[in-house]
Amino acid sequence: MTPLLVLERVHARDAAGPHGRARGAVSAVSLALGPGTHAVLGAPEDGTLALFDILTGARPPQRGRVTLAGRDPARAPLVRARIGALAPEPRLPSAPTVGAAVRLALRARGETGAGADAVLDALGLSPLQARSPRSLAFAEARAVELALALSTPAPLLVVLHEPLSDLALAHPALVAERLRALAALGACVVVTTSSPADARALADRVLVLHRGVVARESISGEGLVLDAPIELTAWVREGARGLAAALSRRVEVRAVAWEESPESGWPGAAAVRVRGDRAEDCALALAEVAVEIGVEIEAIEQRPPGLAEVRAATEVMWRTAALPPRPAPAPAPVAAPAPVAAPSPPEPGGES
Repeated sequence: MTPLLVLERVHARDAAGPHGRARGAVSAVSLALGPGTHAVLGAPEDGTLALFDILTGARPPQRGRVTLAGRDPARAPLVRARIGALAPEPRLPSAPTVGAAVRLALRARGETGAGADAVLDALGLSPLQARSPRSLAFAEARAVELALALSTPAPLLVVLHEPLSDLALAHPALVAERLRALAALGACVVVTTSSPADARALADRVLVLHRGVVARESISGEGLVLDAPIELTAWVREGARGLAAALSRRVEVRAVAWEESPESGWPGAAAVRVRGDRAEDCALALAEVAVEIGVEIEAIEQRPPGLAEVRAATEVMWRTAALPPRPAPAPAPVAAPAPVAAPSPPEPGGES
């Protein structure tokens, strides 16, 4: 299958830092992506924002080449019109109401007869239509912009930054459904995110962007982390200290800690956190010990591996040569030396 989106040794920086300075960059990134759902997993410091800018045509790369359907999106307005994008910061057009702002955005991309109703209804955002854009919370404004991105006509490319974070949606599962529907129709969908869980939920192919390079890839998010210990949290109303003490004597448990009043979690309950090699073994140990000492567990939650664990696994693979070496930075251009004038011959009678 011919790829829709091609990057050839692309170098780029974002302008997301203070005073327009770069927060992250990508170095010698080469990709060939076809129709389907793809996630780029990394932090802004790894270059996700820089990648977002060049994919959407917001800015050209410093070096290298980006093409979408054979055209440079930074130089082809008709190609950019077929790119749906959810930016890190909301940028709705100024208008009296959200509905009017959506209609302005639709007209800007050439949809003169389109209305705001269908765009907002698709994600259950109709109640926002009569609101002023200035009255929207950050998450509400991003939800409206997501609706616009997902309604791009005949999209070649849909690029979404953190589409499941800071988003006021009653039914987030609609996002994954819509992305897969667009991919089935032939669009290339790229999600940039720092959440391994979101990457697995939204994409069939996960690319790990680490320190500015595409370090590795995964199908359906498998193998993103190594055999790191799992962590379970048990929420209990009473007896957290005794439960933690008893669990520390179980061989299945590698580490245990407890917190009386955590800032977030199960309301009014203490947290007992357990680490071990297998979730099933730790959960069974929690249940057995709780019965033995008479502690009632309100709920058990498993913390999924985060970006820190993915980065650690990537570094381990680099050290063990399981990944290709990081590309060396391009050498800075060296100025040619200034020409040196030939010495004048000595004058007659002068010193030789």
